[in-house]
Amino acid sequence: MNLRALFFIFSFLLGGLLADIQAQVKTVGGQEVQKILLNGKEYYLHIIQKGEGLYRISVNYGVSQQEILDANEDISESLKVGQILRIPVISGRNTSEGELDKSRTFFYHTVEKGQTAYFVSRKYDVPLEVIYANNPGTENGLTVGAILRIPVERKVAEPTEPTEPIKPKEASKYSFYTIRPGDTLYSLARQYSVTVETIVDSNPALRAGVLQPGTEIRIPKADLAVDTLQKTDSTIGFIQSGKFLYHSIVPGQTFYSISRLYQISVDELRSANPGVSQDDLKVGYMLRIPKAEVEVNVAEIEDDYTKLFKTHRVRRRETLYGISREYHVDMEVIKQVNPHINFRDLDRGTRLKIPTDAWFANRTNRALAESKDSADLVLPEDSSYVVVTTCSRNSELGYREPIRVALMLPFDTRQLSVSSFQGDSLQVVREARMASARSRLFTEFYSGVLLALDTLKQRGIDIDLSVYDIAPDTVALKRVLRDPSLKQAHLIIGPALAHELPLVSAFSREHQIPLVYPLSNTNPELEYNPYLFHINTPDFMVFDKIADEIVRRSAGGQLLVVLPTEAEEQADDFIRLIKQKAGASGFGSQRVQYREYTPGNNDLMELQALIATDKPNYVVVPSVRTSDVSRIVPILYGVREKTKANITFFGLSDVLRFQTVDPEQIHALNGTFFRSFGLDYSDRTTQRFIHKYRQWFNTEPHAISPYFQSSDNSSTYSRYGIWGYDVADFFLSAIVEYGEDFDLCLEDFHRQGVQFNFDFERVSNWGGFYNAGLYMFRFRSDLRMERILVGER
Repeated sequence: MNLRALFFIFSFLLGGLLADIQAQVKTVGGQEVQKILLNGKEYYLHIIQKGEGLYRISVNYGVSQQEILDANEDISESLKVGQILRIPVISGRNTSEGELDKSRTFFYHTVEKGQTAYFVSRKYDVPLEVIYANNPGTENGLTVGAILRIPVERKVAEPTEPTEPIKPKEASKYSFYTIRPGDTLYSLARQYSVTVETIVDSNPALRAGVLQPGTEIRIPKADLAVDTLQKTDSTIGFIQSGKFLYHSIVPGQTFYSISRLYQISVDELRSANPGVSQDDLKVGYMLRIPKAEVEVNVAEIEDDYTKLFKTHRVRRRETLYGISREYHVDMEVIKQVNPHINFRDLDRGTRLKIPTDAWFANRTNRALAESKDSADLVLPEDSSYVVVTTCSRNSELGYREPIRVALMLPFDTRQLSVSSFQGDSLQVVREARMASARSRLFTEFYSGVLLALDTLKQRGIDIDLSVYDIAPDTVALKRVLRDPSLKQAHLIIGPALAHELPLVSAFSREHQIPLVYPLSNTNPELEYNPYLFHINTPDFMVFDKIADEIVRRSAGGQLLVVLPTEAEEQADDFIRLIKQKAGASGFGSQRVQYREYTPGNNDLMELQALIATDKPNYVVVPSVRTSDVSRIVPILYGVREKTKANITFFGLSDVLRFQTVDPEQIHALNGTFFRSFGLDYSDRTTQRFIHKYRQWFNTEPHAISPYFQSSDNSSTYSRYGIWGYDVADFFLSAIVEYGEDFDLCLEDFHRQGVQFNFDFERVSNWGGFYNAGLYMFRFRSDLRMERILVGER
């Protein structure tokens, strides 16, 4: 039993507390925090975290540093991690969440001897009149010990890269925390009074125990965490330190039942808690339990049923309440040890297990042992609490157990003839009549998957492929998701279309099955499914990497950004990143000269005047509007022909599909584009794949569509076969390498695709993966095209 899983209130321990101690839970800052009453005064209990100082703590709680020091005479201004502070609760300033929020708009300063209003204004760098306005009467002089309110200057946050909005239901369920250096899962669990397991369950990216500074995690809010933990166990909820255990009272407990729980007498319990009425035990208050007595009386007891329980046969009209009072055992405890009994309809003659003193002693002893282990746990300051060990090689899946793969695509099965077999490998024979380009697209993708499976089979890997036709609507999809065998899949590939994704994503999330979303670049689920892999990443998700590469390659030259003629939100974000990185670039003497140009009525002359002839020019057109790109490319081409200037044109990947752009002009301008896939026919991996594809399907594979021209649906080119091969080959090879936890090992897994550069990153610690791998495609003036891994020169 894990003691941390039993903590269901936010309770912390103070050594040397006076006898009159009571505590209750209050809500502050959106989360429940522990309050304690000492000699009639209320305090918050705050455990110091790594990196915290007295100043920051005072601001968070709306008190002055001196007020904290006055409430904690046993501390100095040199704070230690894990130290407990009493924070005074001050009416009108921090007694509620609303007061705290308002209070945090001020610093609080305690006036010391000799200080003046002018001194305070200089100390906090605020005008003297601001001090006077917020502290009436201070213009007549300051009183030693008085508390002054100093307005907090709110800095405007720097704009950040756009992200998917958080669903309201997510925001209402979680608090969000940005990881700082030195944070560990254990320290965060203590800080938020939840278990490590709760944090990991809410952030599957943390399963390896690694906390990446600067990333955000979500933590279930206090009330939800409390509910969950109360359902887990309501018998033992304490924290120990010094001479005492501190027990949190739960509904239904009495002095007698608590004394039995800790194996002490009622008199001993009463003596340790003077002033507490045993007839009015308030849920959430704390009781002190003499720790020495517990350690003396508890004993190691074997799990012997006859020693741990006695049997009670329910009598006529007998109730659970009456039974609990007869044996002095809390009702919740009886429910826990009899989980299959319906206590709402307790039948006469029903046999119940009733815990004995031995059962209580055994439970308490185990909890104490685990609490000691927890208290003795020492974590290096620069390490994280490790939940899962480092990546280990797989020897099960694919070897002793087949890898079960489900492929979901909207086929139209009427367009496929009966499948035939060559050896043990399935091949699809096409009919001449193909009803739609869409159907052919998915059939080609399937063909590539079969090739990948054959390649793995030759290595001795056992794979069980199930293919589901989910066309033409969600009815077929829902029927597929009811297939019991689908829950046993190790990997799902599909669906193809965005409107089909939510249903499959929900299934994947519920059963924790990795889901590869292969084709569409529209993904409504990426933020909410940690098991989801997005293959066809839209440009805006990798703008940061693209901007980095453009600025890096523009070193020593002029970087000219042609602004869109109409508002484009994504283009604006891209421009902001480029401008920011160009301003921060430092390559010694090879700095980037950044300029912007707004198109007008005389673009040819104005651009000609801007283009440098003594240095390289790197021209970025961030628009994805056909009209903008089709207008600027010929003008840049004309400027180049007239001035012979060195011009490199940078465009977004959408431009590759524009049929209004002249490919020869793109080549003349050294047109350069970024995306995650594309063929390099000089690559040996590509050549081997093409050879095998021809053998299997008697046709020529082609990467999606020719650049800057329309694809012909009647052509015999395979447009998505390579796509299917790369997807299946990468993920199945990753499972073969690392097993079901392959997602934890992707940084160590590298496999070259035929056309894809795979490099997966999580969108958040609780969200899915997107492919951040990029190629740079350069259309050279000699009419050749280069495929270059981003980051290489």
